[in-house]
Amino acid sequence: MGEHGRHTTIVEIQHLRALAVLLVVLAHIHQSDARFFSAPLLDQTAYFGFAGVDVFFVLSGFIIHHLYRGHAGFDLRYFLNRLNRILPLYWIFTALALAGYFAIGDSLTRSVGELDLIASLTLIPAHQPPVLMVGWTLTHELYFYAAYGVMLMLPVRYRVRAALAWAVATAAYVAAPIAGGPWLALIFSPFNLLFLGGALIAEFRSSLAGLRWPALVLATGGAVLGLVWTHINGMDALANGVERVGVFAPFAVGAAWAWLAWSPRLPGLAARIGDWSYAIYLSHLLAIGVLARLLPGFVDGAIWSSPLFYAIALAACLMLGALTHTLVEQPLLKLGKAAIRRLVPAADRV
Repeated sequence: MGEHGRHTTIVEIQHLRALAVLLVVLAHIHQSDARFFSAPLLDQTAYFGFAGVDVFFVLSGFIIHHLYRGHAGFDLRYFLNRLNRILPLYWIFTALALAGYFAIGDSLTRSVGELDLIASLTLIPAHQPPVLMVGWTLTHELYFYAAYGVMLMLPVRYRVRAALAWAVATAAYVAAPIAGGPWLALIFSPFNLLFLGGALIAEFRSSLAGLRWPALVLATGGAVLGLVWTHINGMDALANGVERVGVFAPFAVGAAWAWLAWSPRLPGLAARIGDWSYAIYLSHLLAIGVLARLLPGFVDGAIWSSPLFYAIALAACLMLGALTHTLVEQPLLKLGKAAIRRLVPAADRV
């Protein structure tokens, strides 16, 4: 989640957002490569790219705590700004995904009749993924925002205790899950620990900055663990949320910690990709899906067909994300923020 306006953008966070979205894009490119091309470029180790989602969760925890830890009381603007950040652009790509189901539903993962449109639009937890498949992660994002907003209403001295209680309850549920449907699974999801890990990094950022080598060891070791795990298990490595977080959390937390501690310099494009990351995240399945259905008829069978697909698909995802961010996302955010300012004047904040 990028925050602009009166807040100063942390360039390292933009780099990490770029890393996270590129990992997810590459994993989905491999998924389509393996499905539509006869000689895939990579093996199932490429599914490690889905660890980019876990990195996003850590970054969300960091950003929200970095921006709002000084706030107190009920802040309607906080909740409305979070919804404005997530929903309008998501609804647009949900509509496009729904159109895709009507157009070519037989070649997608579900039929139109199986879709839960209400749950998809509201991002409430359900027994199946939303119409736009990546939307399941946004359900976790919105839940974290809501939980954090509630904790802001607590006296400062109780917030850490509340966060700790949430983490302990989550760990207890993970250790001994209770059958309670998707709502209970969301409330005590192991992904909560990634958000809280990011918040911890934000809280102790100055102290952690001096521990650069442990951060690098954690990130590197976590990457090796994740690569080996996905090499052995493929997509099955992602089926169990508890195992997934256990395997990917060291990389996700370590990467955020290490990048903030080392502050490497990168070309400006890296930060720009970070700016585009939410637009890329929502739009990349559209770009990949279209190309995966068009290109094989022209180039499949050639030794260079899969590398060409990777190159074209990655470029298309970046270009579509950049255009979406500039032409759609930013104008929508500005309109939403203006409406929120009119609806909730600053003096009315509690």
